[in-house]
Amino acid sequence: MLIRILLQLSKKVLPIAVTVVFIAWLYRFYGAWDYTVSNLPEFFKLVYEHFILVIISMACAVTVGVTLGTMMTRKSMRKVAPVIMAVVNVWQSVPSLGVIALAYGFLPFLGLSGIGIVPALIALFVHAVAPIVRNTYAGIEGVSKDVIEAATGMGMTKAQILLQVELPNAMPVIAGGVRTSTSIIVGTAPLAFLIGGGGLGFWIFTGIALVDMSIMVAGAIPVALIAMLFDYCLSLSERLIISRGVQAEEIKVV
Repeated sequence: MLIRILLQLSKKVLPIAVTVVFIAWLYRFYGAWDYTVSNLPEFFKLVYEHFILVIISMACAVTVGVTLGTMMTRKSMRKVAPVIMAVVNVWQSVPSLGVIALAYGFLPFLGLSGIGIVPALIALFVHAVAPIVRNTYAGIEGVSKDVIEAATGMGMTKAQILLQVELPNAMPVIAGGVRTSTSIIVGTAPLAFLIGGGGLGFWIFTGIALVDMSIMVAGAIPVALIAMLFDYCLSLSERLIISRGVQAEEIKVV
C-alpha cells in the first residue's frame, strides 16, 4: 500500500521537480536570472502585456468559435456548414507569422492601424478561433442521434436539447479545441511584438537581434511557463464544467 502511494506521488511530483530543476539550470547557465532580477519592473510589464494579449483574444475566440460552431449544426445552416469548415481548415494551415503579417498589411484597408495592441489582438483571435469552431461542430455532430431522439420524445424543446443534451455531451471535444487554441495563442503572442503589440516577445527578439542568450531565455522561459499555467487551469476547469457522467463515459471509451 505504501509503495503504491509513493508511486502515485512520484508520478505527480517527479515531472514538476524535473521541470523546476531544468528551468533553474537554464536561468543560471545563460545568465537569464541576473538579467530578469536587474530588470524586474520591465519584466512584470511585459508579463502583464502578454497576459492581456492571451486572455482578451482567447475570450473572443471562445465566444465566437463556440457560437459559430453551434450555429453550423442547426438545420438552417446545414448547406453552408461544409463551406465554412473548408475555410476554417484552410485558415488554420496559415503560419502564425503569416497571420501577424496579414493583420499588419490588411487592417489599414479597413481604416484600422496595422501597428499596436488592437491589430495584435485581432491577429491572435483570428488565428485561434479555427480549432474551436471545428471542435464545437464535430463535438455536437458526434452526439448520438438516439440520445437526441430520446430527449425529443420526453418533450424537450430544441433550445433545451441544445443546452442540456448536445452541448454537455460535446463539452470534452469543445474543451480540447479551447486548449489547442490557448496553446496557439500563448505561442503566437510573442510575435505580436513585431507589430507593436508588446509582450514577452520584446525580450525574445531583442535577444535574437543582439545574439544575447540571457535576454532571449529570460523572455522565452516565462512564455513556456504561461503556456503550462493556462493548460493546467483549463484542465482543472474541465473537471468543473464537464458533467461526471460524460467524464465517466470518456474514461470507458479510453
